[in-house]
Amino acid sequence: MPAKKNKAASMSGAIVTALPVRELKAYYHGQPTEAFTSTRFYWAAGQQLRESIAAHCLAKRRPAGAESLVDTAAKVEVLLRPAIGEDYTDPDFLVQSYEQKLPIDETAALAQVTMRFPRATNLHAPWEQARCWLRSFYVQEHGVPVLAILHAPHLAGSDSPVHVHGLVLMRRLSPFGWMCVHRELASDAGFAAAQASWEQFSK
Repeated sequence: MPAKKNKAASMSGAIVTALPVRELKAYYHGQPTEAFTSTRFYWAAGQQLRESIAAHCLAKRRPAGAESLVDTAAKVEVLLRPAIGEDYTDPDFLVQSYEQKLPIDETAALAQVTMRFPRATNLHAPWEQARCWLRSFYVQEHGVPVLAILHAPHLAGSDSPVHVHGLVLMRRLSPFGWMCVHRELASDAGFAAAQASWEQFSK
């Protein structure tokens, strides 16, 4: 009868190493007290796996704690062109589909804009104003989907103002799927154009 091989010995030649992951990084524009700020999220160049943007999106949707099973932000809505399929209105499906279709060497992750309303006396007015602008500037003009999220810090006892985050997925979405990447939306010029548009719109 042949001798049994030692399992540990049989694996001694195998080297198990964790694959490096390209970290999701952020570059912030503006100060937290300003009425309009923006953030560029990106990955370093390379061919390795990328850290998902899903955790960041979920944290914005669930400010009371990402471990919650439901969104806890005051409002969460995916903004799309009318011709886009219903499946993409689900934030989880939208983000998963977006990441799956990004080329492996893509470095542009997402753009985030935040609009603050220190004089707000309710939630619906800031929400509708920001939502309308996000749809006009990003969805209609550039064809990219936006995850719009309303935060009401006073519900948690905070003095921070009501604000709306627009998480902009920088790839045009058509009825036939994901199209070209619009990296310029997260450039200095792209954020400057967005801020100028918002200031004109919100006058």
